[in-house]
Amino acid sequence: MSESEKHLAAAKSRLLSLAGIAAKTEATERNILAAAEARLKLVQADLDRLAPRVNLDPAAADQYVAATTEIGHLRMVIARAIAALGGAA
Repeated sequence: MSESEKHLAAAKSRLLSLAGIAAKTEATERNILAAAEARLKLVQADLDRLAPRVNLDPAAADQYVAATTEIGHLRMVIARAIAALGGAA
């Protein structure tokens, strides 16, 4: 095997490795997106449940603020995952 053939084989091997890593990364981003979207639904349900009580119950108001903050974080995670997937979720 000539030097150029060895270099070509090594380059092909590296490209295949990178393709595998890219596929795993995409799958991970899709999992992150799905988990964040599922959690967003649960937190939104908590907000809906807490909303009628926030003016009367300080504990409910604290939970509402925490849930609102979490929704903000989840939306950032979702946006980043969508961007990492090339804008196609």
